[in-house]
Amino acid sequence: MPNAKDKLPDPPPAEAWARAKVLAPTLVAREPELISDGGGLPFAPSTLTLAFPPLEASDPPVGALLVQIERARRNAQPSRPFRPKARPPAMEASALLAGWRELARSEDEILYGRGQPPQLVTVAVRRRRRDKWDPLGASNSRPLRAWRDGARASSWRLDPSFEVESDHTELRILVTEQTYASGTPAADRLQTPELYLDDDEAIVRVYIEPLVGYVGRTARHETPMVITLPEPIGEREVVDGALYEPAGAG
Repeated sequence: MPNAKDKLPDPPPAEAWARAKVLAPTLVAREPELISDGGGLPFAPSTLTLAFPPLEASDPPVGALLVQIERARRNAQPSRPFRPKARPPAMEASALLAGWRELARSEDEILYGRGQPPQLVTVAVRRRRRDKWDPLGASNSRPLRAWRDGARASSWRLDPSFEVESDHTELRILVTEQTYASGTPAADRLQTPELYLDDDEAIVRVYIEPLVGYVGRTARHETPMVITLPEPIGEREVVDGALYEPAGAG
């Protein structure tokens, strides 16, 4: 028997669909242009597979990455009663930087990564005053989501009260906003969805414009949404494309 917290909410009443936002999607490639684990800048999926040069320890932003690496090594040391954690064994900078690459860069921020999904580790560093760089923190094996216009893709499910038939040219979906929004309704912040079609799949990615400023951590609610299709759905499998998985994963 599933836990109460895992129980899906009841679908909205029929009248909610009369008020639901109806949006036509943009046709896109199967793979999103940008992805993000929420820990820093978004980056292109191809960055994970391209050859990369070794990082130079003398580069100031790389120095900030080394600070975060050493911090993580120290935190990983076993606790000792009534004493601070022991310092980890000394390592050369080149050994500490092995496998790390630059994933994305802006004028004042850089995202570094090591490994491949689902074991990808990222560290964001930011430029402060006088060209000083500091680590912002690390993200360890967090899910990668499609990213567009400042937002990670939100997850959705098909309306369980509506059976999709092969001649249908609309999809009724229930969207759960990815970010917290202090309980603010998402309907007016729904963005143009993305759609990838081939003979076998209809992959849909949904984005919600995030709120600006302080946002409280309240419960998320499902938002009804209707997506119009350029042709009947046919026998295609309908897929939520919010989460990114490299080809051949899973």
